[in-house]
Amino acid sequence: MADFTFSNRASFQKMVDAEIEETLTLEYKASPALTRDSKNVMELCKDVSAMANSAGGQIVYGIGEDKKTHKPTSVDDGVTDEKITSEWLHQILGSNIHPRIDRLAVQRIELSASGFGYVISVEPTQNGPHQAPDKKYYKRYELEAVAMEDYEVRDILRRATTPDLFVTLSFLEGNHQALRFPGSDEESRPFNLIAHIENRSPQPAFHVVVDIGIDTDFKIVSRGAFTQFESKEQVEQTPLNWLRWTLATPPGQPIFKEYPRLVTDNVIMLSMNANEIRNQEVHDLTVRVVSPGCTRQENWSIIARGPRLNLYPPTSDHSAKRPA
Repeated sequence: MADFTFSNRASFQKMVDAEIEETLTLEYKASPALTRDSKNVMELCKDVSAMANSAGGQIVYGIGEDKKTHKPTSVDDGVTDEKITSEWLHQILGSNIHPRIDRLAVQRIELSASGFGYVISVEPTQNGPHQAPDKKYYKRYELEAVAMEDYEVRDILRRATTPDLFVTLSFLEGNHQALRFPGSDEESRPFNLIAHIENRSPQPAFHVVVDIGIDTDFKIVSRGAFTQFESKEQVEQTPLNWLRWTLATPPGQPIFKEYPRLVTDNVIMLSMNANEIRNQEVHDLTVRVVSPGCTRQENWSIIARGPRLNLYPPTSDHSAKRPA
């Protein structure tokens, strides 16, 4: 979700000066849109529930916007109705949106001698979908709150009752690993590839399979608690060696939201031959995690810059070349 920091009128003005456009997670509204009449209360609840049902975000009252460019135009003097407070907003949202949105914050910021701006920050739903006062479910779509389709409502309900697992990789030194070659050896000293697993859902995962595909340019020195299996699956035409870790409960401990953990304490150890190091070349890793109701596969990259390996997660934008 958007995560802009607001503390005073100057921080509102920075949004205007920087011409930061509205997005699916950021919405501007002029202060006159925040009133106690039923029409604007309905619109407020619709907008907040839509953000919660989508990726979360921030609604900023006190900044006007250009309807064509979706850029902020100016900071106004704020809401002057003394009965509109942070507590009032919490009460209105809590009593009109069902189920209640738990992860919601309201900031009240002075914009003039008698007026205040408001920033409503909403996290993605954990117990939704959330219904607006008109008995409809909304989502953010093309910068607006629109009614959700039946399948979208069902999908959110399903996500609340199934695990949402993801695996992250790291070296012992973080996202960087120096290759060390003892004496005249061409093979590097072994280094750790560490896998962490997390669950974004409140539903624990009792049965899990984690597969990691490792570019064959790396030698697997130790598999830890993983087992190696045969697969012809490739990434970007790169041959991979595949390792698998499984969890069954009992006797294993389920993976739950409040406690991220190592996939296994016995980490994978790799090494690399000096002849395989080519500067700026991409070496592929694939991570796949499967649990009942949840399947996720993401591609990671390792790039050598001299004798130093750099690990990039799936969302990274990096400049490098692939093997010919």
